[in-house]
Amino acid sequence: MQQDQQLQDPFNVKYLLAALVTLVALPLLHVICGWFVYYL
Repeated sequence: MQQDQQLQDPFNVKYLLAALVTLVALPLLHVICGWFVYYL
């Protein structure tokens, strides 16, 4: 019963990790693209 309730948790660890990865990756995206264009 507790496992069914845990699956419906809106604050899931997977969503938290996905949000953290997105927040880290988006500011660095232009840097990575800039390096790629510069060294191309």
